Amino acid sequence: LKYSLTYNETKKVTMSRAIKVDGKVRTDMCFPTGFQDVVTIDKTGEFFRMLFDVKGRFLIHRIKKEEASYKLCGVKSLSTAAKGIPVLITHDGRTIDTQILSSKFTTPSSWTSI
Repeated sequence: LKYSLTYNETKKVTMSRAIKVDGKVRTDMCFPTGFQDVVTIDKTGEFFRMLFDVKGRFLIHRIKKEEASYKLCGVKSLSTAAKGIPVLITHDGRTIDTQILSSKFTTPSSWTSI
């Protein structure tokens, strides 16, 4: 992003709690960002999403504030939790209860908007 040129400048930016990854402040310079993570810089009001380019390398894509408010997740599997409750397992390890989803969305086809 070219906000800092040296190691010390980068350390000052991250330690000033100006960088958020998926809405959580990260002060570790070496914190790994993954596919479809949202990186926010509060002081400049900029939002970025980590994507892949055609060669499989990470690409930083600038997005709007409205788009940064939600997290894109790919569903890896559907399994059953305790008491037979079906849950979705996403690509980043999150577990989403489908009963909560069914109260927010009426049809499974609208789950893609999560």
